Amino acid sequence: MKNLFLASSFADSYQQLTYALKDQKIAFFDTASLVEEYTDYKDDTLIILSELKADVMVVDLESATLKEDLASVDIIFIAGGNTFYLLQELRRSGADLLILDHISQGKRYIGESAGSIIMGPDIDFIKYMDEPEKASHLESTLGFNVIDVYPLPHVNNDYLNDAVEEILRVYQDRLAFHLLTDRDVLVVEE
Repeated sequence: MKNLFLASSFADSYQQLTYALKDQKIAFFDTASLVEEYTDYKDDTLIILSELKADVMVVDLESATLKEDLASVDIIFIAGGNTFYLLQELRRSGADLLILDHISQGKRYIGESAGSIIMGPDIDFIKYMDEPEKASHLESTLGFNVIDVYPLPHVNNDYLNDAVEEILRVYQDRLAFHLLTDRDVLVVEE
């Protein structure tokens, strides 16, 4: 059972949620943003979640109670940033397996940019947008493989569209992309 809301930019697409966030406990992973200089998108998302009256817990991957923390929430939210670093840290901490288990049990999942990309089969293609060198201990670019398409965020974005065009030039004939403008979402409900 899957219940995924995969976005490019949560701030630009949250109105498309089909459920209310009020009083929902959300485990918020800001991991991907920890190696980025620009993080306003993360702050914007946290403000929106607060305005929507969600009960947000920012996840500490080093927490001894990570397993219990994830079990206690209604929604897992993984924000954007560097996809390679995100995948590396989720694997290193074991959070990847916990997240996959919760998704398979039907827990709601919201992904934004990097948080959407990791749900696909592989993240290697995003090297034209993100910096792989920020994850020097990442041994494999295999994604979570929860969906069989490759989410490609930030289509027509003023700052990132050149990277999108390069990714499409190199991979369009080889990978099944699901293109996401900053206002688009991919909803998976099974």
